[in-house]
Amino acid sequence: MTGTSSTTSSTSPNPTNSQKRERLPVNPRRNKVPVDKRKRVATACNNCNVRRVKCSGDNPCRQCQRGSRQCVYPEAVEKISVNKTEWEYLQRRCAELESQNGRAAHEQHLLSPVTAHNIPLASSPICMRADGQSHEDSSQPTEGRLLQDTDGTARYLGETSGATFLDNLKSFMFTIFPLAFHHSQPVPQAPGGTGTAFLSSVGRYQTQDSRPLQLPRGVDPTWLPSRTDMTAMLAGLRYFIQDGNGDFPSGGVFFWGDLSRVPLDLHASGSGSPEVDAQQQRHLAFVHTAFAFATHLGLTRPNSKLDGQLGETYFARARLLLGNPLDITTYSSGDVAVLALMALYLVENNRRDAAYISISTAMHISIMHGVHRGWSVDERGKRTFWTVYILDRWLSCLMGRPPTILDDAIRLVMPEDIPGMPPAAGLKANIELARISGYIVCSSYRVTQRGQTADRVECYLHRALELLSNWRANLPSTLQLPDDPPFTSDRACCSLHMAQGQLIILSVRPIFFMAVKKAVADWFVSGAWFIEDHPHINLIRSCSDAARRNLRLGRWLCGISPAGKLLLPDLHHVFNAAIVLMLHHIVFLNLRTGDVADIAFAIECFEREAETGSKYGKDCAKVLQDLWALVRRLRNLMIDGAGGAGVPISGEQILAGLSNHDGQAAFGGGQSGQGILSHAGVSQQQPQQHQTDGPLYQPQYQELATELATWINSDDMQFYNNFLL
Repeated sequence: MTGTSSTTSSTSPNPTNSQKRERLPVNPRRNKVPVDKRKRVATACNNCNVRRVKCSGDNPCRQCQRGSRQCVYPEAVEKISVNKTEWEYLQRRCAELESQNGRAAHEQHLLSPVTAHNIPLASSPICMRADGQSHEDSSQPTEGRLLQDTDGTARYLGETSGATFLDNLKSFMFTIFPLAFHHSQPVPQAPGGTGTAFLSSVGRYQTQDSRPLQLPRGVDPTWLPSRTDMTAMLAGLRYFIQDGNGDFPSGGVFFWGDLSRVPLDLHASGSGSPEVDAQQQRHLAFVHTAFAFATHLGLTRPNSKLDGQLGETYFARARLLLGNPLDITTYSSGDVAVLALMALYLVENNRRDAAYISISTAMHISIMHGVHRGWSVDERGKRTFWTVYILDRWLSCLMGRPPTILDDAIRLVMPEDIPGMPPAAGLKANIELARISGYIVCSSYRVTQRGQTADRVECYLHRALELLSNWRANLPSTLQLPDDPPFTSDRACCSLHMAQGQLIILSVRPIFFMAVKKAVADWFVSGAWFIEDHPHINLIRSCSDAARRNLRLGRWLCGISPAGKLLLPDLHHVFNAAIVLMLHHIVFLNLRTGDVADIAFAIECFEREAETGSKYGKDCAKVLQDLWALVRRLRNLMIDGAGGAGVPISGEQILAGLSNHDGQAAFGGGQSGQGILSHAGVSQQQPQQHQTDGPLYQPQYQELATELATWINSDDMQFYNNFLL
């Protein structure tokens, strides 16, 4: 009942009282029966207790399963004995503390209504539900961004989305480029990239969702390849997405059933007609999806990932067997695994929105059949549901959107080790990590909450990092990995640790980015910056360390995987880690010798992926090349330059402009201007006469000066709420 205790505790305000009302009192004349002589279970479920019938003790029990009733057992309450004097003292003390707590909460509300909310220091790693209370203005800026793909279609991507963060980074570079390089063009001979494509792509992101897969028509859904080809494809797929053909001690971090069983080809055996087969062989939809995925995994040669060669024929057969996904009369719980595997296949084809819809449909079918409550589900169905849950949480985090189901609604127990199935250790660890991911998305980035203060968000941030640290510390020995290679030949275990590192990066990334913006603004104002004095320097360093470890893990995965193949989630983690190390490269004076090599490895990964014809790999390689060229140029200017002497606006001009009336209006008063003066460490005795011919008073520079001051005076934690980066 591990998965039940953490999710049912918040489903009702007083579950103990409600269970007491649902049960009959204990018979006072009943004699206590020794355990070895019992003919009934020690505790019957609530329904059997009320009906005074024999309970089987299962979950659900046979009586409830036969009657299609929800089977609920009372919570085990440990009884202790205390003397009456101590009990009365505890009652008085409890009443006294509750009275004092009520008065303190009332006084705090009067003094500061904005911060009069309790901060959960030890809340469970589940999505926090909105309480309906809001103390924010209705005109609060919209969170997330509407980004356009290459076809001009706009889609919402929330705060946790890497595309949203990358667009904020593009805006930052686009803002400082005129200041740093005085309207000069990027260096044409910069190796690997010039930066022009990166700066000109603000508001856009790379996806293939507007271009459907080229599925052939008139396919025979019952046709199967040769038995040799089927065995090879299933073995290759099992290595990448399950348990490594039984060689991984973790048992894999997903479950897709028995991938070693090759289906029977009725056409080859001469039994059955095609018309009957198309109706009765719906189970082949999963097999065809697996073949489509396996075909895609084998595309590692140059120009092999072209439209029409991505396994579309197999995928078309699977789609034909499933039919209309909106027709609920044709779907059953057996189709959940097919839709989940389709989602993973669509992710590999850079169609994340299509995958988001597919996994949401799979989850809703599971909910419709009561799987999330444990109704009529065996170990196979249990593991399949948790696989869908993991993918749902991962896509929610990837797209910055709310998850399909809250943890509070799930009462299904965790997977268990049983004969004939892979070990459950890896899957269980991935479930716990997915729960932490949901906590980060829903709490730290406020996807489902409203009205968080900076202190509250900081508490959520530290809580998320604590959960991630505890998760790694409590892993079983089969899943433990060192900080440095050599790691393990268990590919699933390595990808699991990369996912944990990605969540650390995701949690700290806004603070890191804001620290970079403040450092750059300080350099423009005073010619110096002090990243080591940042109040969250330890968090920033932990983010850089997580990025380094993920790049080491990515390099290790390339070495142990056939043809150096990395799945799209692995590439996603490598990409984000490289971005973090580039930000680290801007503001830290002393760099580690391996950082440049790690960034070069990340660029090489996507260049190799681009050679196969992957548009995703080509776009990511270009982004990393351009950003790396801009970062190196900015670092050379800040560290090797003359303290900002070459910029078109001097620090004195910026400060003088910010101290006049126009500058005060931009910040809401002169107090902000004084804060900037003292923060920069520059003399406040600046000329007060108005200038009209300097570059500061050109409209574009005045806006840039205002933007710099906003970066200096910003609160780090507000960006988890509004993400105004």
